[in-house]
Amino acid sequence: MNLFRHIRQRLLYKSALKNRRDRIRDENLALIDHLIETFGEQIPYLTSYRHKLVPLIQAAGRYFDKLINLIPGPVALDPDLWDRDPVVHSMFVSGKEAGGLIAASKPLQRFFRDSAVNAACALLTAQKREKSVSVSEQTGEIFRRDVMKKAVFFEGHRITAPRDTLAKSRLEVRYGLFSDLFAMAAEKISEINEMKARLEAEHDELAAKMAFYAEGSDQQKEFGVIHDEVEGKIKTLGKSLSSPGDYIAHLRELLREPERQISAGSVFLKLDRMGIVANDSSAKRIDEFSLAEFELSSGKKWVATWVSVGRTAVPAGPLPDGGKGGSR
Repeated sequence: MNLFRHIRQRLLYKSALKNRRDRIRDENLALIDHLIETFGEQIPYLTSYRHKLVPLIQAAGRYFDKLINLIPGPVALDPDLWDRDPVVHSMFVSGKEAGGLIAASKPLQRFFRDSAVNAACALLTAQKREKSVSVSEQTGEIFRRDVMKKAVFFEGHRITAPRDTLAKSRLEVRYGLFSDLFAMAAEKISEINEMKARLEAEHDELAAKMAFYAEGSDQQKEFGVIHDEVEGKIKTLGKSLSSPGDYIAHLRELLREPERQISAGSVFLKLDRMGIVANDSSAKRIDEFSLAEFELSSGKKWVATWVSVGRTAVPAGPLPDGGKGGSR
């Protein structure tokens, strides 16, 4: 009897494992199909390689999940409570600024237009900046003027990926990170094609100039050397996109090592109410909080936190674009 029970448990385990693998494969294929809708024209032959990309997409997805796990929150993004939360107070100069961002957010307005829920979970991003400021400082009985301190401020705020649950918002942000990688591959392919087109135009121009001079003349030989160099460059570029697999190779290279293109870490901040970096001995009221900071290989950086936005914080009325567009 124990033998039959053991065999049955093994069969059930294998069946559950297969179902899990099939589910993960289908989820990754659905993600790839979504990306094909956006990048299918910029990265040719994606459809033909969708199944072969599944392992790379799955591995890169695990890496992106680790980055998304670094994002803190959610915190309540409410203009009327601006001075009560250290994150919101530090990232916005006033409740009016926070309210203006919410009012201008098309993704938020579309979400509440198409959904009956009373609150959205979304991603708040911004660029973190630093500057030196001159302040007055008192240490014990000593009062000093023109003390240079470092201040932190935020600009370029954006609200993205509003959804009714944090899990759904996470999936949208995850798709955005994949989109960044696919966009890099598309840009690389476009650069190669543009460079090849410029070289071909230069090649034709050199050939035309060579025709003006007598065969074997010094002038013709001079242009001929340049002509051959350009022709060699064209052949080299041509080899990098000579087959369908070459186009996908540029994407595969990025998917194999996503950490070389997109990275993230936690940033802990201690700021006084004026945004000046505080030390441990400061007697002033201090805002202490963490943000996730993302960085692309291009050097672009942004900080992020999850926020919760209530329906009442979003002004009613038509969308800024006339009500057109989807829920994103």
